Amino acid sequence: MNPPSTIGEHVSPGGRARKGAFAAIISAIATCATAHGGVVDINGGSSWGGWTSVGNSQTSGMWVAGSTVRRFDIYATTFSLEASQTVGGNRVADGSAGNGLSYAGDTQASLFDGSWRVGDRIAGIGIRYTDASQTRMFFMLVDWAGDSMRAASSFGAMDGLYASNAGDLSIYTAESAGSDRFRATQYGVATGSNPRGRESIAPYGTVATTASPARAFAILGNGSANSATSAQYFLNLDAILRSNGGATFGEGVLGPATKFGLAEGQLGTDFTMQMFSIPAPGAFALLGAALVAPLRPRSRRGG
Repeated sequence: MNPPSTIGEHVSPGGRARKGAFAAIISAIATCATAHGGVVDINGGSSWGGWTSVGNSQTSGMWVAGSTVRRFDIYATTFSLEASQTVGGNRVADGSAGNGLSYAGDTQASLFDGSWRVGDRIAGIGIRYTDASQTRMFFMLVDWAGDSMRAASSFGAMDGLYASNAGDLSIYTAESAGSDRFRATQYGVATGSNPRGRESIAPYGTVATTASPARAFAILGNGSANSATSAQYFLNLDAILRSNGGATFGEGVLGPATKFGLAEGQLGTDFTMQMFSIPAPGAFALLGAALVAPLRPRSRRGG
């Protein structure tokens, strides 16, 4: 991976424009840092303070594809990570069955470990089942430019699109009853235009690590060691940007066109897919707008 570029002493007109953009970013960060201040519940889904409901698994305009009619509500959030941020509940001990209350996944310490820092901008999505369903596998996809995913024409129709272009992200939780269950096990970056994001690189490897910009938490069902009744996934946009602006780690620029997707299920043949946008607070949206065009030109994407 090439090191991040630096700004030299000579400042061209374009450089002045970039410096102005950086000033806008700094101002936006200062504003955004107090936007949500510690009110976002990170607990696998035992509560949803600071989250916004964006629909459910059968909402028209969100349903993309699937072979199931599983029912769950979908939530989204954006916030700046504060030193006082906590993770609610108690992490289920490795190897023990779930009690329906405690969470599996990353630990409290992971919020300030590895690639994550206080003040970073975080985007999150979550699901909460409203029927008897539970999940053992979960994908979170990020379509930065909003050109890789499309909802089906109606619920149950199979004419939607769930793909990725180069730089788009997929974050996977593997089916596991071990110590890494419901952690963000694999952070993948698409290498081209691919159906369902299947072709990608894994710059942080294929096991859970705090070097990854992703974190995940879940509430295990009563008596279950590997099935969840709710789950929350978080993506650290600033951690991505620090990794060379996404040369191999994804773009990291949350803009007005960005779409998030999810795929969940019990088995590989029993799944459902949705896509949606995340409503961002004013300061967060301002920061996204400041980051898009002035900092670096967008290359033409594959597909």
